[in-house]
Amino acid sequence: MLCIFDGVINNPKVTNKIIPNIEHGVLPKVKALVLHRTSAGSAESTLSAWQSKKSGAHFLIDKSGKIYQTASLKKQCWHVGLLQSRCRLEDSCSTEDSEFIKKALHGSGSWGSKFKKVYLNEKKKDYPDRYPLNSDSLGIELVGAYLGGAGDKGPFEKLKEPQGKSFLWLISELLTQYDLSFKEDIYAHGSIARKKVKEGVDAFEWLKDNYQ
Repeated sequence: MLCIFDGVINNPKVTNKIIPNIEHGVLPKVKALVLHRTSAGSAESTLSAWQSKKSGAHFLIDKSGKIYQTASLKKQCWHVGLLQSRCRLEDSCSTEDSEFIKKALHGSGSWGSKFKKVYLNEKKKDYPDRYPLNSDSLGIELVGAYLGGAGDKGPFEKLKEPQGKSFLWLISELLTQYDLSFKEDIYAHGSIARKKVKEGVDAFEWLKDNYQ
């Protein structure tokens, strides 16, 4: 188990780099982990950006393998965007949900406003009937540039070997700490929210190939 004092990990593998302005309200219970990529190519640029932003994640893992804890495990971070409908993507919606989503997505207004209607409907549900929210998940950001192309469906840089080792260690420790399931409680951000489609997906695939 991790040694944690007031939401901060005390371990030589983790560097305390708490950025108060990305912490927002109490995180009552951790129910899931959400994987992100920075789009920027270095930890320094990401840490610098977070100093003046409101959004960020609880952890940042550099290409060198260095792990930064950037927010308390007791605090929410704004790391998950507008959730997609889980039942829609998994083809398991009730008639009521199906009708609501159809009406929301085919109604008037901008696509942004339509997506927000679906998101607000998802927020009413309990996890795991919906994907994780900022209010019940930890965000793990891995340094890796977005390589572009194919609109928002392009790839990110591949994980570096030392980065992968640190990633695997951190995931293993957090799963144990919060009694989470590897198969059911880890998500790639691009798979659950309206972001770049492959954000976190390559990291999740790497994890599935290497987790034991």
